[in-house]
Amino acid sequence: MDEHKFKSAENSLAGAITDDVFLRVVELARLDPLAPSMAIHRDEFRKILEHFSVLSHVDISDVDPTIHINPVRLPFSDDEPEETLTRDDALSNTRLRTSEYFLAPKIPDSGDSGGK
Repeated sequence: MDEHKFKSAENSLAGAITDDVFLRVVELARLDPLAPSMAIHRDEFRKILEHFSVLSHVDISDVDPTIHINPVRLPFSDDEPEETLTRDDALSNTRLRTSEYFLAPKIPDSGDSGGK
């Protein structure tokens, strides 16, 4: 691979990491954007993307798109009604429950109800 092409791919990819893009990644990762380590994380993120930029030069024009490398066979079973657990049996091995449901810890809401 031509060294000049590789450097230009590095620069274009590193330039794609704007403050808005980086802050969105920080938000999705649920990191503290005010933490002192954010400058280090941003630099590491840029370096990771630079390493992956070499993939943009791989010729895949004659490669068929795939979801899995190896064939996947899903083990389907017959869709027949079966006897299920009663509610009391299902809840019998948990300490955290109401009379009808499992109790689970609340997941903090980031206040964002979707993409921007």
